[in-house]
Amino acid sequence: MIEDAAADDAVDDVTATDGRVIGRRAIQTRRRILDTTAALLKEHGGLDLKVTDVAREVGTSPATFYQYFADVEDAILALATDLVVEVAPISAQLDDDWTGPDGPDRARRFVSDYTTFWDEHAAVLRIMLLRADERDERFRGIRRGYNAPFMTSMVAKVRSAQSVGRLTTALDAEATAGAMLAALDRLPNYREMFEKRGTTRDAMIETMARLLLSSLTGEPLS
Repeated sequence: MIEDAAADDAVDDVTATDGRVIGRRAIQTRRRILDTTAALLKEHGGLDLKVTDVAREVGTSPATFYQYFADVEDAILALATDLVVEVAPISAQLDDDWTGPDGPDRARRFVSDYTTFWDEHAAVLRIMLLRADERDERFRGIRRGYNAPFMTSMVAKVRSAQSVGRLTTALDAEATAGAMLAALDRLPNYREMFEKRGTTRDAMIETMARLLLSSLTGEPLS
């Protein structure tokens, strides 16, 4: 009974569509809906996935889905919001010093970890980028939050390298960071095409790591 009561305790930062703070059991249901949505997106894509598909897979009713999300895109918005937190340990790797002897290995590990993150969350990330490009303010806000740690750390790396003469001051630090982040996010979309031509995942990681290291720090990847 004590455990049941604890399970029903409200959690302050999670609400239903009507604004009510929901309890722990409801949070578990909401989580199942989100996890199922993420799994089905890999099969159906964002345009074809319907509330009934998600509800059926979860083993609940569409009415239950609508208690937590206005529609499938609302659930995708929640999944994208979660990724802002989940990607933080990877973006934090950019705060390490990449100019020492282990800098090349740090760059490789960063690109490898980010590529794996993309592999796991590609469906949601693609929709987030697409909706943001279409100027959907909800997704643009999430993309800004997602990109900010990457941009801040990359800009700092460029400016540090410029201050000691490893990179030319003709480079704009913001533009350089933006170009590198865009490459990191867009490259996975071309992987299937590259792999058909014989380019391996490891080769793409190595190439991206070399580009990042030289562009952000001026250091060669030996």
